Amino acid sequence: MMNTDILKLYKQLDDMEQTKEINQLKNQIKETLYQNLRMHFLELSSIGRVIGYDELQEELKKAIELLELQK
Repeated sequence: MMNTDILKLYKQLDDMEQTKEINQLKNQIKETLYQNLRMHFLELSSIGRVIGYDELQEELKKAIELLELQK
């Protein structure tokens, strides 16, 4: 499942009655997203070795600015 699909599913579950089973599913989804996030950070670290960590840091700053705008 792609992250966008996982996020859509989470939002659907969030709109449902919060039963024990729904909360368990939501927690499993969160764990999957955290695992995906850790894998992406490892990939970013590898990219930083190629393009340089200063360049990577600048790109991450731009990404954080975009995230701040979406809040």
